[in-house]
Amino acid sequence: MKKDKLHNIKKTGYKTPDNYFESFENRFFERLSEGKSVEDIKDSGYTVPKNYFDSVEGNVLNKIHTNETSVVKLKSRQSFYYIAGIAASLVLLIAIFLNNDVPEESLSIEMVETYIENRDLDSYELAQLLSDADLLEDDFTITNTPYQEENLENYLLDNADIETYLE
Repeated sequence: MKKDKLHNIKKTGYKTPDNYFESFENRFFERLSEGKSVEDIKDSGYTVPKNYFDSVEGNVLNKIHTNETSVVKLKSRQSFYYIAGIAASLVLLIAIFLNNDVPEESLSIEMVETYIENRDLDSYELAQLLSDADLLEDDFTITNTPYQEENLENYLLDNADIETYLE
């Protein structure tokens, strides 16, 4: 909706004298030919009330002058923040030291075996896990199986891609 129904107004509200625009050009060129300059005009057409400039400075300063507002001190809030910080750190320390009763579970061999079986790990990942988990302790032994060179050679010829080793 258009504001204040301005689109329905038929008359503009401005009036000009009859034949103003037809005679404007002639009057304009007559004044140019007379040679009157701007300096010759004594009346500007604007009027100022009496004693306006005597009181304008005081009026402007009264409008600019603002009342000083009281300052709210934040000291009470500052002490509240200190107390809240100390209380939060105490709660954190109590939570850390009192909840330390959880026993640590050690990795058993069965847990590692089930993990390896379920994960499809290759030999490099398995070696990494074994070295990271510190499973090479006194009670944990890796058995070495003896092999013959013929068996190894047959296995490599049957199962390995030789071209990858040649590159």
